Amino acid sequence: MSVYKLFHKIAKFGVRELAQNPELRAKTVSFVKDQVVPQAKAGWEKAKPKLEQVKDTAVGAAKDVADVARENDPREDPKKFLSKASQRLRDRAKR
Repeated sequence: MSVYKLFHKIAKFGVRELAQNPELRAKTVSFVKDQVVPQAKAGWEKAKPKLEQVKDTAVGAAKDVADVARENDPREDPKKFLSKASQRLRDRAKR
């Protein structure tokens, strides 16, 4: 039995037990509200600045590649386009 199948069976059993047991369901709701939600919010607040930085970097890289595509048509000379685009991205990474 693979790990995936084992995990799937355990999860299926847990969900079935939650659906049938109101006391367990209430404890689970309480646990999620008291433990999981605050940790998830804290994790999101911690990750948010880094995600914004990565988003800005990705948008800038896409603009750089688009600029290179305007300067060097990738259909006419793909080798030159790839060379210039990769050089521009390497220069961006050094900054």
